[in-house]
Amino acid sequence: MDEIIRFENITKLFPGVVALDNISFSINKGEIHAVVGQNGAGKSTLMNILAGEIQPDDGNIIFKNNIVTIPTPHAAKQLGISVVYQELMLCPNLSILENVFLGQRQLEKKDKDRKIEELRSILNSLGVDIPLSVKARELSIAKQQLVEIAKAVAFESAVLVLDEPTSSLTAAEAKKLFEIVRKLKQEGTTIIFISHRLEEIFEIADRITVLKDGKYIGTFNKNDIEPDYLISLMVGRELSEIFFYEPPLKKFNNVSLKISHLSRGKLFQDISFELREGEILGVYGLQGSGRTELVETIFGLTRPDSGEIEVFGRKFMSGSTRKAIGAGLAMIPEDRRRSGLFANMDVKDNINVVKAPQLTRFGFLSILDFVKIAQEFIRKLNIKTSGVFQLVKNLSGGNQQKVIVARWLAIKPMIILMDELTRGIDVGAKVEMYKIIQNLRKEGISILLVSSELTEILGLCDRVIIMYKGKVVGEAERRDFSKEKILAQAMGITQN
Repeated sequence: MDEIIRFENITKLFPGVVALDNISFSINKGEIHAVVGQNGAGKSTLMNILAGEIQPDDGNIIFKNNIVTIPTPHAAKQLGISVVYQELMLCPNLSILENVFLGQRQLEKKDKDRKIEELRSILNSLGVDIPLSVKARELSIAKQQLVEIAKAVAFESAVLVLDEPTSSLTAAEAKKLFEIVRKLKQEGTTIIFISHRLEEIFEIADRITVLKDGKYIGTFNKNDIEPDYLISLMVGRELSEIFFYEPPLKKFNNVSLKISHLSRGKLFQDISFELREGEILGVYGLQGSGRTELVETIFGLTRPDSGEIEVFGRKFMSGSTRKAIGAGLAMIPEDRRRSGLFANMDVKDNINVVKAPQLTRFGFLSILDFVKIAQEFIRKLNIKTSGVFQLVKNLSGGNQQKVIVARWLAIKPMIILMDELTRGIDVGAKVEMYKIIQNLRKEGISILLVSSELTEILGLCDRVIIMYKGKVVGEAERRDFSKEKILAQAMGITQN
């Protein structure tokens, strides 16, 4: 098979870090080529070089048998290289159509009309039936991601890089995406597929390249490598070591959070459950089941239409995050970039932003206190950073998530609502997050864990409630966990 891209001795240095160390491998024309590795392995840096976002310090990119320089993202698109990033790049105040044609060369009316029809067709095939005049901000994260993918497909790229393309998609949406990816492959498009979900890698990829700590480990045909061995190459751990349920040290006696008949329009209705002290309670459901809207309402980001919330036996009126925090709640949001991080602030400020009012002395903030607290949590959570003054946007996804966890631990909450805690982070970072969760429960902290990864729910939780179309349709204790039954309930399938 003909090569379309060859990386030759690609090296990239950042202050104090060798991000890419003499990377060399090739990608064939018309294949689906997965690139895997932990956060910090160099995947994003290498793809940013291919996309023209940054320049290598050494080495060459051979594209269609020619050495090329890719100085800008526009230059990459001119070559026929498109990237769909996990962190979405749509302009929220522009319509879908305006976003699609933003930055594209001026087209004649007949060509533009043809592209619009192609875009509608692609969106329909992905299950997105919405007017192109709708503003991007009005779309869910999942639909925004599908628009990004449709945009890249519509402009007939020779190489399409998909970075965690299913991280916000339902199983049905992901299935439709894979159908389109396979169709593109048949038409000769080369797909570079980046995902932390190994089941997806083995379903869709032809070959797999492994990076670790900025170094090239190897490239393998999918059928020649087992998942367990692939994980050991990536992180030095076997598959069986990833999930390690630790039974609670004592019985769950005290109710920390009680939800009674909570409703919010069409998003969720009549939700009731209890979370006990030191318990890890999973909330499982597919996209659109109302999971995220439920935890946002509990945390006071929005008001419910009806129902009650009690924290340690005391009722409090939802609709105020300040009151929720005061009652002992914390929340780690689904979209860390958009809702969790202050990207242009450093690590110490991101960690202390909620605790800051407690650190005020005579009307002034103490930078020494900020540094001391940040250093404590950098050590406690093993946050890999050059120091407390490093910008948080320059950390890997897993370490950014640890910064958000540190922020809430700094105020010593009793209940933590975790919405897709491990979304978009690698296997190694997930293992560290799972250890953090188990340690928190040992301290008596109650955890409400929202996740679309059923293996995560089954591997970590003491109990799970299942949601479907805004309602709780099932509940199971750990001893009664059944993957098939939980998945069926989440899909609205009634089992005998």
